[in-house]
Amino acid sequence: MVSTYIGYDLVNRDMKTSLKRVAQEPEVARELKYYQDNIGKVKTVDDFMKDDRLYTYAMKAHGLEDMTYAKAFMKKVLESDLNDENSYANKLADDRYRNFARSFNFSSETADMQTEKQEDDVIGLYKQSLVTEGDDAKAEVQYYDTAIDGVKNVDDLLKNSRLTKFVLNSYGLDTKYYSTDHLKKILTSDLSDPTSYANTLTTNKSDYLKIANAFSFDTDGSLKNATAQTADQKTAMEDLYLEEVPSTETAFRAERETTNYRTKIAAVTKVSDITGDSRLFDYVKTALGMDKNMLKSTFENIVTSDLSDPTSYANTQGKVKGDYAKIAAMFNFDTSGNTTAGDAQSAAQLSQTTTGYNTNYDDADQASLDSLTTYYTTQMKSFTKVDDLLNNSRVYDMLMKAYGIGEDEFSKANLKKVLTSDMTDPKSYANKTNDKRLISLASAFNFKSDGTPDVPLLAQSERTITETAKDYIVQKTRFLSGKAQTDAKTAAQTDAKYYQDNIVKVTSVTDLLKDRKLVDFALTANGLDATKVTDDMLKQLFSSDLTDPKSFANAQSDERYAQFVASFNFDTSGKLDKNYAKGVQNRGEVQSTENLYLHQSLETEQGQSDQGVRLALYWQRQAPTITSAYDILADSALLEVFRTAYSLPSDMSNMDIDQQKKVIEKKMDLNDLKDPNKEKKFLQRFTAMYDLQNDNGSSANAALTILGGGSSSGGISASLLESLNSR
Repeated sequence: MVSTYIGYDLVNRDMKTSLKRVAQEPEVARELKYYQDNIGKVKTVDDFMKDDRLYTYAMKAHGLEDMTYAKAFMKKVLESDLNDENSYANKLADDRYRNFARSFNFSSETADMQTEKQEDDVIGLYKQSLVTEGDDAKAEVQYYDTAIDGVKNVDDLLKNSRLTKFVLNSYGLDTKYYSTDHLKKILTSDLSDPTSYANTLTTNKSDYLKIANAFSFDTDGSLKNATAQTADQKTAMEDLYLEEVPSTETAFRAERETTNYRTKIAAVTKVSDITGDSRLFDYVKTALGMDKNMLKSTFENIVTSDLSDPTSYANTQGKVKGDYAKIAAMFNFDTSGNTTAGDAQSAAQLSQTTTGYNTNYDDADQASLDSLTTYYTTQMKSFTKVDDLLNNSRVYDMLMKAYGIGEDEFSKANLKKVLTSDMTDPKSYANKTNDKRLISLASAFNFKSDGTPDVPLLAQSERTITETAKDYIVQKTRFLSGKAQTDAKTAAQTDAKYYQDNIVKVTSVTDLLKDRKLVDFALTANGLDATKVTDDMLKQLFSSDLTDPKSFANAQSDERYAQFVASFNFDTSGKLDKNYAKGVQNRGEVQSTENLYLHQSLETEQGQSDQGVRLALYWQRQAPTITSAYDILADSALLEVFRTAYSLPSDMSNMDIDQQKKVIEKKMDLNDLKDPNKEKKFLQRFTAMYDLQNDNGSSANAALTILGGGSSSGGISASLLESLNSR
């Protein structure tokens, strides 16, 4: 007769083949197919439990086949909130019930119009649009500065649409619809003639007169001077453009203002030269952090103060003692307002002033930006439908700028269709536009077709993220105790927070693989050695088709690699796929249930000829989940294997639980469970002792009852479990 170990080894040496053989058995194949085809249709616990085939399949997969009859009890298990340690399933001593409950989701996940990552992306795009706006403005000014000098007549200017739009934009005029003939008549008007074209305009007359004055064209369109604009006219036009077009102060404009200040301050001989030049005065107020509405007289009183006189204006009138004195010390004016020592500012004073300006010039914009982004974040928490988003002008304008959409480019009705599109459907409204801006906008929000918030499509579902974090902590604290366990748990919890905070920001496999810390966390949570998994292997794993038994992930001898991939909602191209995330079981949970069902079927089949083989296979499968001696004591089948291996009496279970724990820890170093070679030696010991202690199949022994599937008297009744749970 074949020994128990040989029987076990024949099955276990190529587990993939053994499971494949079982999966091809007609009855098993039918049940697998039925489960795959129908579990996605289940919406509620009642739906699930009414379908006996689905319910029985899942119960068998989790080793609860003998409890299939106890539907009322199992319903309480499935409806448990696993985040509540006092929930029904969590209070049951047998972890199989909690594991059963965690493989389903019968409660609604949190709908969120916009995740933190999506919100950060919108704000980031908005900020980038401001930077781009500044860069574009700089490019336009530099182009204009060179190109305008090449204009030889009015037609040269007007046939260059880029130059023409620059001029119109500088004065805030519409660039969509303008008449070249109209502009030509304005630019060639004799402004000294009250009957000329420009002087008789009734619409935007003031702006058009300014345009005419900004150029030097004769009435025939030729140049009055060597160039279309004098140097001062050109500079004034460029300054006007930088003031009018970018919505915020730009670094380029700050450079120009500083250059202007350096040039003009050198010619200042009296304080009125500063206050009389609005551009200089504004620069000084910004550079020195003064109130932008400060009166000229106040500034003049400050800088003409005698700082050696404690009763002078600067020494006595500063809102905060010393403020005005510091301003006065930045200039060299006497009490009459004239410069001393020839310069209004020394080199050191000038340097300090320009440094202050470059630091402060965009303070107002930054404050406005901070206010806007805070407002946006607040509104995202209060909006309840897509219409709220579209009807809030501040939020709407921010979104249009963030995605480069013109103010009137699309109607709000069309934008609503965009935002409520299913981005996983290639035929959805947004996707069919083929407009990258609209597709990006739609992808930044989570709306159902009716305009209400939807559950976000994440790299992992909320519950998978939570369970992955818990599994990681278990793995990192496995077999530890005392201070070592406390320290390891603290570190693991820190890692878990990082994972939970950052995995929700991942939108593709590429994103995930960029952060190896996230990858290693998930691998460890699945019981895999992250140090043995290369980046190239990860790419092959994630590009695997999990429905293909021959794919790279499925071809691995360790099925946990495929389970690792299945826990994410990525398709083979590395993009998020909504189909993997929806339903009472996501893709990973369905696959896990199928794997468990095949193992249970295989073990049951082997037990028909040798219950020792069944026990050995069960131990081998459960060993990675053992975290302490209590896990062995809580599982009657695991305890039977342990007792048999070390020839311990059955009445060992009558001892105090802590004494039983000590017996296990004395007989076995639980860390050996991490070592495949030591695990193999343990099972050799068990199978040898099992053959010595049993008739090797002459009669159905205790193992059948322990593992389930025996007579009804062998199971634990629902009433008993209810009783234990109430204690």
